[in-house]
Amino acid sequence: MVVYDQLVQRLNEAGVTYRIHEHAPSVTVLDAETHLDFPVNQVLKTIAFRIKLSGWVLAALCGYNQVDYKKLAAACGVSRDKLMRLTPAAVEQELGFELGGVCPLAMNAQTRVVIDSGALQHSLVFCGTGRRDRTLEIAPAELARIAGAQVTALTKAAG
Repeated sequence: MVVYDQLVQRLNEAGVTYRIHEHAPSVTVLDAETHLDFPVNQVLKTIAFRIKLSGWVLAALCGYNQVDYKKLAAACGVSRDKLMRLTPAAVEQELGFELGGVCPLAMNAQTRVVIDSGALQHSLVFCGTGRRDRTLEIAPAELARIAGAQVTALTKAAG
């Protein structure tokens, strides 16, 4: 639970308004939609990637939207073949997040955060905390500021 404790400490030090929701473990957006009371279009899922030779990136986007790998690679300034999605085991081992609890907040200097610009249309989003049984409720602009996130279009076009 080290990541969770670091997250709470950073939020408190930043002096932002937030709320932590405790609930049964939830791993997927479908779990959240089925078992939790958060609007699915405001659930900010975070997907972890390794950037070959230069660290990691946490890509965050709302609900069932999918990452456009070309857009993410462009945002990171690398070619598409430099991005590799982390396995669940690697997410926990390399970044310290429980599966279902990945949060869009870097816990080391080698990790960058990219948040889909669509998330900022909401007044509040619900995202991971490092734990699958806790969810952070926060204004997306505040989250982006604290995370030092790059905000850009990441969503794959429908079709």
